[in-house]
Amino acid sequence: MTIPPVVHPAEPRSATPSQATLARIVARGLVAGLVAAAAVTGLLVGIGRRAGTPWRPLNALGHTLVGARADQVWDVAGNVTPLGGAVVLVVSAVAGIATARLATANRPLRVAAAGAGVALAGYLLHLHVVARNPGGLAALLSLGELRALYFTAGIALFAGMRFAFHLRDRASEQ
Repeated sequence: MTIPPVVHPAEPRSATPSQATLARIVARGLVAGLVAAAAVTGLLVGIGRRAGTPWRPLNALGHTLVGARADQVWDVAGNVTPLGGAVVLVVSAVAGIATARLATANRPLRVAAAGAGVALAGYLLHLHVVARNPGGLAALLSLGELRALYFTAGIALFAGMRFAFHLRDRASEQ
C-alpha cells in the first residue's frame, strides 16, 4: 500500500493586483484613452462641420461642467470649448483604463471584446441615463450619430490597446 504524496497548499493569491500591475494597467489605459480621445474628437468635429458649426459638439460636452451656459455656443468660445475637450479626454481615459483592466493579456479577441464591452456600456449609459437630462450632447446628436460615436470609441479603444501592448513590447526589447 502506498501513501499518497503530501501536497502543500500554495500561497493564496491575493485578489488585488500589485502596484506594478496597476501601474501597467493605468499606463496602457491612458495610451488607449488618448487614441480614443483623438478619434472621438475628430468624429465630433466632423459631425459639427457637417452641420456648419465644427465646435458645437465639443461645446455641448462642456454642458457637463458649466451647465446651460454652454448650450447655445456655436463657435470657439472662452472656456466652453476647452472644457468640452477636457470632458472627452477624461471620459476617454476612464474608458481606456477600464478596457486595460479587462484585457490584461495581449490577445486580440480579448482586447476586442474589452473595447467593445466598454463602448457598449458607455452607449447604454449615455442612452438611458445621460440622455434623460436636458441639454448637452444628448440633445445635439441623433441616435445614429450617437451610435457612430460609440462605435468609433470601441474601435479606437481596440487600436489604442494594441498600440499600448506594442509600445510595451518594444520598450522591453531595449
